[in-house]
Amino acid sequence: MSRASDLFEWTPDLAEMARLAAAVGKLAEGEDDEGRLAIAWTLLNRLARTRKRDGGPAGADFADRDFLLALAALCRAWAGAAPDPTRGATRFHPHTELPRWARHKAPNALIGGNFFYAP
Repeated sequence: MSRASDLFEWTPDLAEMARLAAAVGKLAEGEDDEGRLAIAWTLLNRLARTRKRDGGPAGADFADRDFLLALAALCRAWAGAAPDPTRGATRFHPHTELPRWARHKAPNALIGGNFFYAP
């Protein structure tokens, strides 16, 4: 098995993943990426053997590739592993639309299909 999700018959919600991440962080303090990964796998393997349930709460879908990529991007931003390409934007809209609030503002950036605006 190459994916931890293959070990489970259920999908954890975001709160469960956050608790696991906190445990990994505490247990792997001072470890490099390889050490952190080993501890994460150990906790997931232990959890898979001691806890089974069906289904899972709606919302965070850790079996969905797009959700996982979004979570990864959020984590990179939160950790400061990637600079802010929007230069401080707090609002955005698709470039195919022009909402009323944006009519007299200049965007900071065009990234993908969205315009981004800083206050």
